Amino acid sequence: MKMKTNFISIRTDIPERSKYTKNNQHLRTTNSPKRVIHITVKPSRYNQFIGSRDISRSSRSDYSHRYKKDSTNNSQKNNNSFVPSNLQRQAHVMSKLRSDNLQTTLVNNNAPSTGTLRSVPLNSSDIKTTWANTTDYHYNGFHHNLDKKKKKKYRRSCFICSIILFLLLVTATIIALIVLLIKSKAKTNDKLYTNILRWNASGITIAGITGRSGANASQLNNPWGLALTYDRTLYVVDRFNHRIQRFSPNSTQATTVAGNGILSNTLNSLSYPTKIVLDSNDNLYIADGFNHRGLFWAKNSSSGVLIAGSGVAGSGLNQLNYYGNNRIMGYKPGNLTGFVVAGGNGQGSNYSQLNDPIAMDFDSVTNSFVIANFNRHNIVRWTLGANNWTLVAGDSNGLPGSTSTSLYLPTGLTLDPMGNLYVADLVNHRIQLFLNGEKNGTTIAGITGQAGNDSLSLNSPYTVVLDNQLNLYVADNQNHRIQKFMRY
Repeated sequence: MKMKTNFISIRTDIPERSKYTKNNQHLRTTNSPKRVIHITVKPSRYNQFIGSRDISRSSRSDYSHRYKKDSTNNSQKNNNSFVPSNLQRQAHVMSKLRSDNLQTTLVNNNAPSTGTLRSVPLNSSDIKTTWANTTDYHYNGFHHNLDKKKKKKYRRSCFICSIILFLLLVTATIIALIVLLIKSKAKTNDKLYTNILRWNASGITIAGITGRSGANASQLNNPWGLALTYDRTLYVVDRFNHRIQRFSPNSTQATTVAGNGILSNTLNSLSYPTKIVLDSNDNLYIADGFNHRGLFWAKNSSSGVLIAGSGVAGSGLNQLNYYGNNRIMGYKPGNLTGFVVAGGNGQGSNYSQLNDPIAMDFDSVTNSFVIANFNRHNIVRWTLGANNWTLVAGDSNGLPGSTSTSLYLPTGLTLDPMGNLYVADLVNHRIQLFLNGEKNGTTIAGITGQAGNDSLSLNSPYTVVLDNQLNLYVADNQNHRIQKFMRY
């Protein structure tokens, strides 16, 4: 196999710098005279010197003959073979030399030639040594390029990281501001509730005579349940008079709309009724306490219709027993047999039991009953379909108290459209407001622990209701009157 041989020709004189000489852009020059090294290479493929044009005609002929021979052989092998031009061959050699980390001075082919040339085999280490010993140029281009690229890449990475960090900081700041705004808004809403929901501490007697029980049209005897129409017509359960009284707005004289004042179990009579509910047509639904039944009393009717219970105390699904069965019952229209919707697991203090439930309201938002758990001194929520209650207000262990988080025998309750809870706290002689979701109550009527008959006081309040302006109406039981507390 024929060995490939490369040659180098070196000009040994020191000519004046020619305008035809083009220095590589990565070389640094000094002020000393320039020694120009002319490198002429014979590639193994083309057998032709590339470089200066000052090669002797005879030498050129010898290598030209070889080149023609090789070109002829290559043409025979491949008619479409590509024969590079002189400049392309120069570029090829330059790239080869650069791959060995060499820097060269390329002399224009048209430059005049002087001096002598000698030829030596091309070897990378020899060229590097010759170059270092014969030139005042200093090579630093290759490593300079690498360092420059690394620095550029590093700067770009730093710039990208800075942008990402900036965006993260901006995002974190925005999130923090949003959280602070939400918390601030929540606190503002709490203050707004407190400011809007306020009432005059002095009550106005709108029905009954303070401290005097009686049976005439202007008197009440232990009023218990209340109901209001949209036009503020007031219905009162006059419990010990066994009747339901209606007071028109601004009137202190009542009309009896249910019961006849005689304790009886007939359908036109009542026996210690406790609670009433009005529908949109002013028809009454009455809890006829000691008759252990529920009655529907149509507007302007003289008697009621049995809709629940049998009139005899019992624990069957077709029976009622005041509030002794410790359960809430549901009845479908026309069916006297009911079904348990809350409690029904006996009297007790665990989360599946009720203890003398005495009042309730239905919360359509949460689809649940809010129940006054009388002998457990708390208010509980029982969601339809659930098996247990959750605490709304009062002590979860059933302990009575007079603090803002305690109750003592709660007897009545109601919800406003915002879900706030109002409780008649019997033994504490006060009405407590619990904002939606809060267990810390605020006294809005009466004086905690002080029974009285003046305009600021209450004595065993049993029921509280609201009109459409959120004015309070309280059944002040032992004072035999109904007190109104104006909201302002």
